[in-house]
Amino acid sequence: MREPTDGLLAEINKRLTLNLLIQGAAQHAFLTAHYLVRDELNEIDPKLLRLYDQIALAGYLQYWHGEHVLWFGRPDRFWKRIQRPGPHPFSRHPLLARHGRALAQSGRRRANERRREKRVTTLPVLFSAQLFMLVMRCWSREGPHRPELERLAKMATHQVWGIPLVQMQAALTRHVQFGELRPPDNFQSTMLRASVAGYGGVIDIGGELQVHARAWLWPLLSHELVKGTAELICLHGLNEMIEPVYREVVATADRIEYEPWMLQAGAELWRQLLPLLPPDRPTAEMLMHLSQLPPAALEPLMLAVVERPDWARELLAGLG
Repeated sequence: MREPTDGLLAEINKRLTLNLLIQGAAQHAFLTAHYLVRDELNEIDPKLLRLYDQIALAGYLQYWHGEHVLWFGRPDRFWKRIQRPGPHPFSRHPLLARHGRALAQSGRRRANERRREKRVTTLPVLFSAQLFMLVMRCWSREGPHRPELERLAKMATHQVWGIPLVQMQAALTRHVQFGELRPPDNFQSTMLRASVAGYGGVIDIGGELQVHARAWLWPLLSHELVKGTAELICLHGLNEMIEPVYREVVATADRIEYEPWMLQAGAELWRQLLPLLPPDRPTAEMLMHLSQLPPAALEPLMLAVVERPDWARELLAGLG
């Protein structure tokens, strides 16, 4: 692959930053969205809330345990390689090269602090067996209530992001793929494509952009709805690119094998960003303004979120 020009690299890095925010918002929903509709979930089945807690926590911890490590390696080794000579997908990304490892470690530490309370094991073999049993239990309890659960997933997304309910389509199903998907071109992308349990994205239907999500389980469905919604918002930051540049940026940055690393670091970055946003302005509006910043303004702001949060709060208050 030819080396990108400085201008193209800046746009690729901006897209990686937006993907980090998109995946971080989605992972935050995966871990917490069921509490937005806890009363409604308790009316459907009082055991769902606890079950979703366990599935969300185990689903996040899987990046450090179980089969995921066999396929992709240990996350700490991946993030350490940024500082070493040789190719690395994020070595030229300012935020991930400097803070990716620390963000991922912080997210893991927070998850480990909760796992005993939620009774999630990380012992080898037992971890994978427990996650499998949690999925089976979830399928059994969700089966009779799918239409209502699909409605609640859209309602939770609407509460936070303000997207109209009619602009979302959600389905609890084991047949999750839709749209035009890039063919896998390496081992990691092949394994991810084969094991994916949810898809979310933006589809043009009759000239109207809609968010579609399909997933095996409710927490994943909420995750994919938020991911699609955040992607729709971030299109505001891509619509001025000329077509050849847009295609190259997306082809370079939007690779399925990057998603596990984006989810690890993005969840913690999003958690740090949320309290810095102006309390009187919608989250969707602030993400839109972030997506419209030029790369030279976006990267320092996101570095400030991690390194100088008080300054980042002032910068965020002045957006738009």
